[in-house]
Amino acid sequence: MDVRDIKGRLLLSRGTPVGPDHIRIFKIWGIPQVEIAGASDEEAAAAPSPVDPAWLEAARQEAEPLFILTEREHPAISEIFNQAVQYRAARRTLPPPDSLPPEELSAPVKEPDKDFLEKFIDQDIALPEIPSIVIELNEVIADPLSTADQMAQVINKSPSLTALLLKIVNSSFYGLPSRVDRVSLAVTLIGTRELSSLALGISILSIFKSIPSSLLTMRSFLKHSLACGIISRLLAAQKALRQTEQMFTAGLLHDIGRLILFIYFPEEALSSLRRARQTSDRLYLVEKKRLGCHHAQIGKYLLNRWRLPLIIESAVCFHHEPAEAPDPVPAAIVHVADLLVNALGIGTSGERLVPPIDSRAWEVLELSPSCFEVVIHQMLGQLNTLEFLLPEDRP
Repeated sequence: MDVRDIKGRLLLSRGTPVGPDHIRIFKIWGIPQVEIAGASDEEAAAAPSPVDPAWLEAARQEAEPLFILTEREHPAISEIFNQAVQYRAARRTLPPPDSLPPEELSAPVKEPDKDFLEKFIDQDIALPEIPSIVIELNEVIADPLSTADQMAQVINKSPSLTALLLKIVNSSFYGLPSRVDRVSLAVTLIGTRELSSLALGISILSIFKSIPSSLLTMRSFLKHSLACGIISRLLAAQKALRQTEQMFTAGLLHDIGRLILFIYFPEEALSSLRRARQTSDRLYLVEKKRLGCHHAQIGKYLLNRWRLPLIIESAVCFHHEPAEAPDPVPAAIVHVADLLVNALGIGTSGERLVPPIDSRAWEVLELSPSCFEVVIHQMLGQLNTLEFLLPEDRP
């Protein structure tokens, strides 16, 4: 039968042989699966083998307490739980124990800081300045008449960014049919705004080096962020949005405010982590109670200060409360991506429990829970090819 996207646009006519280029197009437009006539028995035999029931049961017991805040009857949560159990069982390793440094009994109990965001802004801490290339990229994004050559000229000013972007472009993250050796060609194939958004996210996260080891590792934080960015991009494709790379950047930077807390305010961050463990409350709500703001609001301030596109700023700010966003769809995409990555247990940004889903945001997305299996499969393949972006854990 004909292959069409969710808007009914014809992507491939019935009877056409399916090749690598078609598969790439299906991925871009969010087609989870197609029926292929004449598939061989060998191809059918290549299907993944069933997971050992003992491992499935162990994974189920591991996942159950992590979903205590969710409505398990919700169709999206039900499917996410099933996928989390399958993934954890197939991984065949249990995660390391969730531990924090012991609290000193003699340490005085500090009152919650209700004016933290004002103090943070007024204190004007010595945040690393974003590279000048980010400012130039913002200008290119803002100019609707910008060209591929102009974008390439900006990126080529940074040899390290150029090499990194070409490495990403040539990975399965894009699945291009032939090797790309010039930024200008990459911009032509992928798009000016798309590649510039990717460069923005990578450039910004690269300026932060490490998190205090008493909290968590930078590798774990970035792995969570990267997985969330990839899933945000894939969900945007499922939704047939044009700004898939901007959604990747929003997912990549969604917890940048928490990164600021970990690096520059470790005592406040550790206090919030401990409180969330003690109360089984959501970490962002603990932050809000103890600091008067939460990490997403800190992230909004930073992205606004750095003049990133409004769609990214808004998605980051409202990813815990997507229905409150001026445009709820981008925030809802990051919201669901963050929930899914937490359920799978890929890296961590400090949140231990799987957050509840915003039902209004899920309705706005108009997605089927059946898309999660394909999205997870695609994400894992792309994440594996982008492992080079993750730093090694320091002893």
